[in-house]
Amino acid sequence: MSTTAIAASNAYRRKVALAAANGTALPRISHLAFGVGDRPYTLDDTALQAEFTRIAAAVTVSGVTVKAVATLPGAIVGTRVLREVAALAADGTLIGRRVITPKEFEPETEMDFELTFQY
Repeated sequence: MSTTAIAASNAYRRKVALAAANGTALPRISHLAFGVGDRPYTLDDTALQAEFTRIAAAVTVSGVTVKAVATLPGAIVGTRVLREVAALAADGTLIGRRVITPKEFEPETEMDFELTFQY
């Protein structure tokens, strides 16, 4: 499994701050998104550079760590070269994005991704 720890985006941090101030709920992590963009991640990002699919994520909490996990099948990747992975909230907010070493897939292969956030 490929494990990646990333910082939460400013857009999601703002939602955390508003929820803390107003006593409202945060949108839950719902998907991992995958793309072909190679622009470095900044906290001001609001989307992947070039998204091609989203996969529902399994989310777990341990202490102050939240993990979002999804399996990306090679058949979905096709001839694309995977270069970016992100976690998205149920309302579409980018929680965090990571640019990775380019990955090519065979149709019968798959790769597990785990994005970790600490609060």
